[in-house]
Order: sequence, then structure tokens, then C-alpha cells
Amino acid sequence: VKSNLPAFIMMSMLAGTSLASVFLLPWSMLPDVVDDFKVKNPSCQDLEPLFYSCYVFFNKFGGGMSVGGSTLVLHFVGYKPGACKHNPEVIFALRVLFAPVPICLLLISLMIFCFYPINEGRRRKIQDALRKAGYVFVFVSP
Repeated sequence: VKSNLPAFIMMSMLAGTSLASVFLLPWSMLPDVVDDFKVKNPSCQDLEPLFYSCYVFFNKFGGGMSVGGSTLVLHFVGYKPGACKHNPEVIFALRVLFAPVPICLLLISLMIFCFYPINEGRRRKIQDALRKAGYVFVFVSP
């Protein structure tokens, strides 16, 4: 959309939401997952580094797959590095890769987050179970 301020504002809001979703939601969900695993498997101890390592690995893996996928798309539409002018297919592919694809993936991920099984009530039950088991919390959110 050319020279359309409301569309630009909406795209900026969606971009800000996507940054929050990418960086904040998974990190805030990870401690709840670790605590839930502790409650369900009391015999397994000190596996927090495994959870965090898997999160970081799959985060990096997903980033690599996205770079590889976008490079593959650009290869098939005829992108030539160093060219001053590109054909319309390359320009269209870049526009699609920069806006609609990330927004659609963001909306899909937000729908998945809506069905996340650990809500506030479940989190409190997990914390109560961990307190009864003798775990000490450094930080407890209200």
C-alpha cells in the first residue's frame, strides 16, 4: 500500500506485537513448563538446563530455516545478488516475505498461544504443589 498512513500504523502495531510474541512470550512460558514438568515428574531433578537448551536450539533452528526458506524462494523467482534492477517477481516475493508471511505466522502463533494449557489458575496450582514438595521460589509473580 503506497502512502497510506492508517495502513502504515496498523503494520507498525502488528510488527511491535510480533516482537513481543517472539521474544517475551516464549521466555515467560518456559518457567511454567519447567515447573509443570517438576510437578508431573517429581523423580526427575535438575533438568532446567535441558529445557532452556532445547528452547535456544529450536529458536536458532527456526531462524535458520526461515533464512533458508526465504533464500530458496528468492532463488526460484530469479534474484541475482549485486544486480541494480530486479524483475517484478523478485520485488513481489520480497514484499510477500516481509509483510504478509510474517503476519500470518504471527496470527497462527497467537492462536496457538490462546490454547496454551497453563493459565493463571493452573500456574497457582503448580506453585502450591511445588511449595508442598519443598521447592523455594526466588521470584513469584502476583
